Amino acid sequence: MHIALLSRAVFGLHGYGGMERHVLELARHLTRAGVRVTIVTMPPTRDAQWHEPGIELKIVDAPRLPLHGIPDRVINYPRWSHVAARVLAALPVDLVHAQGAAGIGYAQLLAKGVAHAPLVINPQGMEEFKTSFSKRTAYLPLQYMERRAARFANALIAADTLSVNDIPKFLNVPPERIVMIPNGIDVDAARNWVSIDVQRVLLQRLQLAQRQPLLLSVGRLEDNKGFDLMLDALKQIRANLPSKWQWLLIGDGPQREALQAKIRAYQFRDHVRLLGSVDDITLHNLYELATLFVHPTLFEGSSLVTLEAMCHSRPLVGTAVGGIPDKILRGQNGYLIPPGDVQALADKMLLALRDQNRLRAMGAASYQIVRERFDWRVVIHQTLALYQAVLRAKVVEPQYVETHVDAAVV
Repeated sequence: MHIALLSRAVFGLHGYGGMERHVLELARHLTRAGVRVTIVTMPPTRDAQWHEPGIELKIVDAPRLPLHGIPDRVINYPRWSHVAARVLAALPVDLVHAQGAAGIGYAQLLAKGVAHAPLVINPQGMEEFKTSFSKRTAYLPLQYMERRAARFANALIAADTLSVNDIPKFLNVPPERIVMIPNGIDVDAARNWVSIDVQRVLLQRLQLAQRQPLLLSVGRLEDNKGFDLMLDALKQIRANLPSKWQWLLIGDGPQREALQAKIRAYQFRDHVRLLGSVDDITLHNLYELATLFVHPTLFEGSSLVTLEAMCHSRPLVGTAVGGIPDKILRGQNGYLIPPGDVQALADKMLLALRDQNRLRAMGAASYQIVRERFDWRVVIHQTLALYQAVLRAKVVEPQYVETHVDAAVV
């Protein structure tokens, strides 16, 4: 089986985001399963060398207009997808698996009958359908192109329960063509970063030895991540926390200065640390040291960081958005709160921290859930089952395909 993974970005060549990591890990695990994989993507955003044995790489460039933000996505992204589609049509692949809107151009070739490998689309978070009214209006051309592309997809992958409902609503496709397969994580790889020696160094360098409880959050410093609301919640419960509490925030972004200003205003300098971006070994050992992982985001896709925390047996407090409710099961491994609800965030953090035995039990449940439902060993089996179902169907009109995958597998 030869699979083409079509994505505008992939980790190692572009950014660190969840989609980029997902594409690379999907390629790695497909390759380990004996599948031939070709990644088709945009030129690297930085000097980068490809060090992925067995994974073929096709860099596709396309003429770009000097645009940024939404205009770049609405105009340059589809233009690139059409150039990438022509490259794809010339490859001897059995199936094309596209991320987000990357499949727009290839779907058009299918509609014209000049491409023949079936198409699977993972729409990812579909933020262009969920943002503010003004932004949704600006995204209308892209939304139209995505809906058209979805008509010619043999199957669409929903990464979480929310997407199972969102995909038919936003892309106008019948529910029977949607298969739920979560974004995976390599639990063993995450655990392999753990080192007592590294933790000892971190405890000393960050002066964390006496800091309890130790709260941890990870994410880009943007308005929609809710980190400013986390500071508001901590202000509310400050008097109820032990005197040595600490919140570590990993990540960088445009909200950094605003967060620092609020930290000064709330006199949190001894309690809140913005660590910026860190390497993988530091990140995973800080997960190990944390008492509680808190993810107060207002918008989310699959939420890789939640899975990472679960790999390290962390109890969780997070918002009921995106794929998070599939990962935080109320009362079992943590607590869910409504997005933007500062009082609920404050209350659930206090509730979680109140009972150390309960914290340990929730942490153990986190590990069991991620191992059984989200480990790549499970997810790659589900993905291969979908590919095989699509290839068996051999339909002429993909807009009417029903993908029958064994419910015990998917």
